[in-house]
This record gives sequence, C-alpha cells and structure tokens, in this order.
Amino acid sequence: SSFSSLEPVPTVASVDDTEVDSAGGGNQTIVITGTNFSSGSVASFVGSSASFNASTTTVDSATQITAVAPKASFLNAQEPYKVKVTSASGLAGTSATGLINVDNAPTWTTNAGSLGSIMESATGNHFTVSASDAEGDTVAYSLQSGSLAGLSLNSSSGVISGDPTDVSSDTTNSFTLRATAGSKTADRTFTITTNASNYFGDGSDGALNTTP
Repeated sequence: SSFSSLEPVPTVASVDDTEVDSAGGGNQTIVITGTNFSSGSVASFVGSSASFNASTTTVDSATQITAVAPKASFLNAQEPYKVKVTSASGLAGTSATGLINVDNAPTWTTNAGSLGSIMESATGNHFTVSASDAEGDTVAYSLQSGSLAGLSLNSSSGVISGDPTDVSSDTTNSFTLRATAGSKTADRTFTITTNASNYFGDGSDGALNTTP
C-alpha cells in the first residue's frame, strides 16, 4: 500500500451532542472526541444502511474534531448513527456503537382554536386532542397555561372530560396545551365554550325557558 503502516488509525470515542432534531432546519455542529486525528481527516455519519460525510470537518487537535452537517441529513430510519473518521491517507476508525439519535418535536394533529361548546351540565368525555411523533415516541399531554374550566385532561389519551364549572352566561375559555415526546415539546392554544343552561334555578324566570 502507498501509505505508511506507522500512521496510527483514528479512533472515535464520543460526541458532545447525541440527539439531532432533523426537522429543525439548519446545521448541527458535533464535537467528536477520539484519538489519532490528523489534518485532512473527514468525519462521516454511518446509519443502518447509508452514510454521509460532514459538510465541514475541522481537526481541532489529535483528540478533537468539530464536524458540521445539515440536520435534515439525519434520517430517523437510519438511527442510531455511528461516527467515522477517515484520515487523508485512508485509515478509518468508527465508533463501536451508534452515538447519534434523531429526536424531533411532536406535531399537533388537532387544529388550534375552538374545540367546540358544551352545556354547563354536561358530563363524560367531550373532546380529544391529538399529536403525533415522527419517531413513534409516546406523546404526553399537559396543561401549559390557562384553565380547562373545571374539565380534566387525560395526559396519555388527550381526552378532555368532566363536568364544567357552571356559568351564568355562555363563556369561552382559552388554554394552551403541551405535547411532549421524548425530550421535545410543542404547544398549541385551544378554546372551549361552556353554554349556560336555558333555565334559571333561582326562580327569576318563573318557568322553564324552552327557547331552542
């Protein structure tokens, strides 16, 4: 072979960022730690069936490389990615295990805005909010801000249920829900209108109001 066998083979030990938000846009900067890194080395990311080179590879020292790659190049179906460093003369070292996973924020499938209206006397299940996650991570739902007007939110199913707080006139409540999947979150704001019953229990009406 044309290169000296005395040149040490690079080894890859770890990276500083083990998660890429592949839908986040822009580039991911990944600092690679290892040994025997030399000028002219190229970092690449090795998926389950495909690999790609970093856009830029900067050899900071014999034990550190800073690599930059587009976030969109990391595919969920290819995770986890091993990290490979190839020297200018063709010697290559690859991490023993996958070091980089893909983790995107969940996506709301329920449109923002009004979920609908319910009678103040209603009970049971009223609405279901839903979000999905590209990685198939379990999505958990939580109330981020505002009020559910006496209703409760099931954190795993997204079902909003219960007996709403009684109102003297039709009342719209605004609230923000958070969907969490893995370590990423997405917030969305919704409203629910609670309708007052068409009769008055205080006798002021004198009769049931049968207005439709």
